[in-house]
Amino acid sequence: MQGRSWNAAKGLFVLGLALVLPLASACFAASKAPLSSAAKAGKKVFADNCALCHNTNSTQGKIGPGLKGLFKHKELPYSHRPTTVANVREQIEKGNANAKPMPMPPFGSKLTATQINDVIAYLKTL
Repeated sequence: MQGRSWNAAKGLFVLGLALVLPLASACFAASKAPLSSAAKAGKKVFADNCALCHNTNSTQGKIGPGLKGLFKHKELPYSHRPTTVANVREQIEKGNANAKPMPMPPFGSKLTATQINDVIAYLKTL
């Protein structure tokens, strides 16, 4: 008899987890702050110009480094320069001729200052 009670309790616990975990993950997803208008615009600019070489959902590199959590780290990947807005802006504008496996092209003449600011706003959300 005691074995059946224990099995019933375990079954209820598992059932409870099955019901609660999806709700908890939905609440967590909903608690993420929506992107600002600048970050939304930056996400689009990033998709059009940067996503070919960089991941946003991982630190795993593609051609260039993965950028998830970029502004949460003390150093920029590969260059090891301090993670500052100024250093990220310079990297975007001037590129990196020494990057491996291939150079990062400069985007300073392709993107406007506003677009670069928007990309930086987006990178801050990763």
